[in-house]
Amino acid sequence: MHPSSRENLNRGKNLPLYYGEDRLVLLPRDPYWLFAYWEVSLPTRNIIAEETQGDYASLEFGLRIHRYSEDREADTFFDLKITPTADHWYIKAGVPDKNYWVELGYYLPNGEFKVILTSNTVSTPRDSLSEIIDENWRLPDWQARRLYWRIGRGNLSSLEMAQRGLHLPQKKEESRATK
Repeated sequence: MHPSSRENLNRGKNLPLYYGEDRLVLLPRDPYWLFAYWEVSLPTRNIIAEETQGDYASLEFGLRIHRYSEDREADTFFDLKITPTADHWYIKAGVPDKNYWVELGYYLPNGEFKVILTSNTVSTPRDSLSEIIDENWRLPDWQARRLYWRIGRGNLSSLEMAQRGLHLPQKKEESRATK
């Protein structure tokens, strides 16, 4: 039997659902979307419940998404309200080629946002071709047109394009009639 067979891989142990650590991780999905996942440990939940003198699950939670450019000048943010039981969220960032970081928190009755966790910083990729043209890597015109067509489809991901039935145009083969 091969050493990588299913019997050897399944040792009866599963990965834990939660690790008991306070953590917020941010990942870029594509030029327009981000993905965040988090865990708020039980001790932290208890501390928040004591501070607010209420039930943790009854609080109004949100994500504060910070966007800034390389020079850190125009730091802007927007808030997304989320459900208290959520442990992950897809975030429509909307602007490619920017840096982002996220804060998970809750709203006090007076509207103040209290931060629980802060994420790492990520950069979304640009949604255009590079300005650097290297002859070794230059695309033939028909491939460049296909690529521009794909980029021009808006801000749909590859999965969304496939789900909507949008396919790349096929290169038409030139046929020559022979006599």
